[in-house]
Amino acid sequence: MPVRATKRGADRTPLSGDYDVLICGASFAGLAVARELAGTLRPDGTPARVLMVDRYEIGERQTSACGIPTRWLEALDLMGAHRQTFPELVVNTPHGTSRWPLPWTFSTFDYRELCALLAEQGDCEFETAKVNGRSGDTVHTDRGDLTAPLIVDCLGWRRVLAADGGYQPPDAPLSRGLEVHPHGSGEDLAIWIDRSIVPAGYGWSFPARDELRIGVGSFDPRFHVKDSTVELAEDLGSEAVRYQGNWIPHKLRDSVEDGVFFAGDSAGHCLPLTAEGIRTALYFGIACGRELRDVVEGRRTREQALGSYFAFNAAHEWKYEWMLRTQRLVPRVHPPLLHRVVRGFQRPAVVGWAFRHYWNIASPDIVGPAPASATRAPVATAA
Repeated sequence: MPVRATKRGADRTPLSGDYDVLICGASFAGLAVARELAGTLRPDGTPARVLMVDRYEIGERQTSACGIPTRWLEALDLMGAHRQTFPELVVNTPHGTSRWPLPWTFSTFDYRELCALLAEQGDCEFETAKVNGRSGDTVHTDRGDLTAPLIVDCLGWRRVLAADGGYQPPDAPLSRGLEVHPHGSGEDLAIWIDRSIVPAGYGWSFPARDELRIGVGSFDPRFHVKDSTVELAEDLGSEAVRYQGNWIPHKLRDSVEDGVFFAGDSAGHCLPLTAEGIRTALYFGIACGRELRDVVEGRRTREQALGSYFAFNAAHEWKYEWMLRTQRLVPRVHPPLLHRVVRGFQRPAVVGWAFRHYWNIASPDIVGPAPASATRAPVATAA
């Protein structure tokens, strides 16, 4: 992948150019889109020009606790980033602790390593630039304007390229999450459903070999979670160090708008209730990338691809709505009753039934072999 021409700030060189596909955002969704476009050829047999831009270097800024069903890592050949695997989920409430035997394992991974491995499966060009907005087929960045007939917004919950200017917290369907990353180890993938920690939401501890990822997420964006995160870390005997936080969308949005494709958090692909957004970003990113590939290679028009991707996204709406209703219900359930429900999930038949349905929302069956790369020359930037 080409190295950017300059460093940050005023030293950046101007950036411009016309491309076949412009991917804005270089985390899970953007990298999945790029993977599906590897080796794409125009109808005349020449390599397509695909550019990915992000404010940060690939893998530079971790955006989550980095946990995912292990099968997704295996399907995408990303086990090199694997840190720790868990066969069960430990759920704590004020009335006791329950252990749920999962029908599939869950794993933590290293963000930087996973992004690097996934980027190697693509062959697009990459530049660091802050995306500020769009006018038609032109995307405006802090280094200049870039033009492409196919544009993907994978920039996160802000939905930067939307015509309406995107979301503005706290008056938006967003959850608030914050975690710390102390050194340490553990054996349990654990969550806390406890209103003394957060009135609506949960706390978590995700071990990752030699690091713990301890955090609190609130379904109510007006509830600040820093104090709760610090208290949970201290209760677990850990330091509140190396903070990382973000807004988390919990409502599905349209995946296309005004000719632009949206994937990942910009389309609200993070799941309500659990706030799991990595496998869904990969899942929808793969689907989006395949639509774009068909357009560039001349098998369908942009309008057909927009319609197909919109329909694919919409087919999942009922699943998201069901989980959102559950998210709204849980904080209203009397704690002793909630604990009895939680305890019921210790039965393999119950937890197996629930988690198989949860798995099918974004199954790794969508993953295919990484497309073969095409030879392409680096893009020259203006001096």
